[in-house]
Amino acid sequence: MKQYTYSFYKENQKWYIDFPAYMEHGGAKADLQMVAGADKMLDKLSNGKEVTLNFSDAPLAGASIKLKKLFGDPWGATYLSNKPRMVKLVWLCNVTQVVMGNHPDEIYIRVV
Repeated sequence: MKQYTYSFYKENQKWYIDFPAYMEHGGAKADLQMVAGADKMLDKLSNGKEVTLNFSDAPLAGASIKLKKLFGDPWGATYLSNKPRMVKLVWLCNVTQVVMGNHPDEIYIRVV
């Protein structure tokens, strides 16, 4: 099981993953924006400005959110959340593949 820890921050009402190495290798900041449900999830998990998350493709002690992949598209994948009152669907772009190596079937998330 690989576990990842990343921070997310809100700037000008938009959420981004804090991933400087991506931009250092030619990626655009716009690619790091969290949209389509991921932004709503971060609003609920954060203090409104930032949050750090652990996530994994295997069960993770203390994880409160589980995302199950429904389908992929050329630009990312759509996941169903186990917390539908927080957010039902979350779309994650292909930066997920850079971070995790793929779009895993399941993603477990806990707030640090």
